[in-house]
Amino acid sequence: MAHPRETVVRMPIKILISLALFSTTFLASLAFEKLQANEPLLLSFGVSLFVAGLAFVVQFLYDVEKRLGRVEDEVEEDLAKVASEVDRRLTRMAADLDQHAADSELRLRRSFERISEATRLYGAVDAAALNTDAITTLVKHARRIKSQPPLIFDLARAEIERLSEMLQTLADSSDLTYDGEDRDWLLGLTKHAGKSLDAISTTLDVGGQDYFDGSLWQSDLGQRYLEAQREAIARNVRVRRLFVLDRPGLWHDEKFHQVLAMHTDLSIEVRALDPTRSANGFIPPIFDFIVFDDVISYQSSPSAPVNDVNRTNIASTQLVTNQAKVRRNIARFRELWRIATPIAPRDGALLPEDE
Repeated sequence: MAHPRETVVRMPIKILISLALFSTTFLASLAFEKLQANEPLLLSFGVSLFVAGLAFVVQFLYDVEKRLGRVEDEVEEDLAKVASEVDRRLTRMAADLDQHAADSELRLRRSFERISEATRLYGAVDAAALNTDAITTLVKHARRIKSQPPLIFDLARAEIERLSEMLQTLADSSDLTYDGEDRDWLLGLTKHAGKSLDAISTTLDVGGQDYFDGSLWQSDLGQRYLEAQREAIARNVRVRRLFVLDRPGLWHDEKFHQVLAMHTDLSIEVRALDPTRSANGFIPPIFDFIVFDDVISYQSSPSAPVNDVNRTNIASTQLVTNQAKVRRNIARFRELWRIATPIAPRDGALLPEDE
């Protein structure tokens, strides 16, 4: 567009051009008037004025046309810039929409995959006849742990990972090992046994020389274990325990018979085996084991005595699910049970039946 100052400068030029045309036309009219005396002066003046006005109008229209051309050029240039900016923004918006759509599609696909995986796993759990309500409750509680402090969260995650590894090991029929003496496996298996519990207890089981004082059977675990066996017997589970003695004097030891009484009072079948009374070449078991329902074996490995004290601790505990190993333990128990001496109450005292 023309600048206002430029318009002001051009206006006098237009007037001067119009006056020049007026003067030229007027002089020409005067010249023609001299040649033709009958033409009035007023007509000459009018013609001159008309020509000057026409020239002024022509200049004005030319400027208007020129300005309109400039305006059109500027408008077209502005429109081109606007169109370019709009096109750029639309292109960016389209790219953003495409990226958002791709991200949404990916999230949806992953969500459906998780849903599909969860459905598949839930179906697998249901097909495996596990307690689906317990697993659902576990997942719900696991979600709530997220709001707990980091230490509690890390502990919960470690326990879930340990449970997962345990289930995988059981599914693969491998052995589970726990460092030290476990109580959850022992009490849990006893609680859920449905047919039989066959146990071999060596003297490590009762703590060495002073096997009754501070032994397993006097501990909290031992008392809970006996109570779980009593409940198992009430469910018609056959419970048998074979004590393997390491010295002949235990046959008539009062504390040993107190241990036996704790078992027979619960209707647990008890036998004792003295390796010194057995045939030559007999090798006694070196660790305790318990076979539950003839399908899983719970066994513990002793540690070396500490500071020359005749007292043995539990170094590790194993759950054996490999059926070949379980069958070996079953055969071992039956062999020892066959040659062991039955124990029954006599006149208020517990003594070997063959004495």
